[in-house]
This record gives sequence, C-alpha cells and structure tokens, in this order.
Amino acid sequence: MKIIYGVSASIAIYKSCEIVRLLQKEGFDIHVVMTQTASQWISPVVFTALSNNPVYVHDTDHGAVMAHIELRENCDLMIVAPASADFISQAAVGSAPNLLSTLLLSFSGPKWIAPSMNPVMFKHPAVQFNLTRLREYGYRILSPETGEALCGDLGEGKMASVEYIVEQICNIRMR
Repeated sequence: MKIIYGVSASIAIYKSCEIVRLLQKEGFDIHVVMTQTASQWISPVVFTALSNNPVYVHDTDHGAVMAHIELRENCDLMIVAPASADFISQAAVGSAPNLLSTLLLSFSGPKWIAPSMNPVMFKHPAVQFNLTRLREYGYRILSPETGEALCGDLGEGKMASVEYIVEQICNIRMR
C-alpha cells in the first residue's frame, strides 16, 4: 500500500519520524513530502532513511518533471501529520504555494489531516472553520489530543498519538 506522508512545520514534527518508521516496518510504501519550513526543522535525510524512499520538498526534486502528478500515481492514502494551522488554511481554500499543498489538490484518493498547534490557535474560529470545510470536502480529520502545549497552555491541539495514527492506517489495509 502506497502512502504519501506530508509533513508541515509544527513542534510535533518529531512524532512523524516514529510514524514513518513504524509504517515502513509494517510494510507500507511511504513517500514523504515536506514543506520548505518543515525541511529546515528536520532534515529530509532523516525521512529518506526511515522511509527508504527519496523525500520531496519541491516539484522538481529528484529529477521529477511534475512531482505532484508523479507521486500520486498508484497511491492509496495521503496523510499530513503534523498539519499546522497555516497548512490547514491553505488546504481549506485550495491554495497551492508549495509541493505538499499542490499534491493535496491533485490527489483524488482518501486524505487525512492530523492537526497540531497551540490550543488557543486550535480553538480559533478560523481554524475551526477551515477544519469544517475540509470535512465537507471529504477529508478525515484525526482529532488532536488535549494536554499541555510546549508553551504551557492547556487544551486541545496536540497531534494525535503515534500509536493512534499508525493503528488507523493499519486498519485501512485490513478492509
């Protein structure tokens, strides 16, 4: 099963490494696509090693003519985890300023979003509006957890757990 695993810039980016590692260990064919900012937080080399596939940040990486078209071929699922407020906003309005958001627009299969942000940001009406819009488009939103954010704020906004995300993806394979 081929999965496009999108990574946007969020403090929860470290969880993505473990998710990709576990999915690859489960036998999934994982293709990581990162936003430019995310690639500055964690090197794409890390995800290349964990996924055993080249990582894409730009549409022409690795000699691709149009990566947003080439990557979607024979893909069964696209997930973005973590999905920042900025990325969620781009997805909700159909904006495509980077490879990851362009790929999201060009992929017609199941799309999952795992929000990750400060609890105050997560509760903001604009973020909630954008998540509602994505649900209306047919996206599955993997609800964030409640807890203490890095800054000390309490509330909902922490990305869903590694175990939960991996379990949900493994469940698709069983259907």
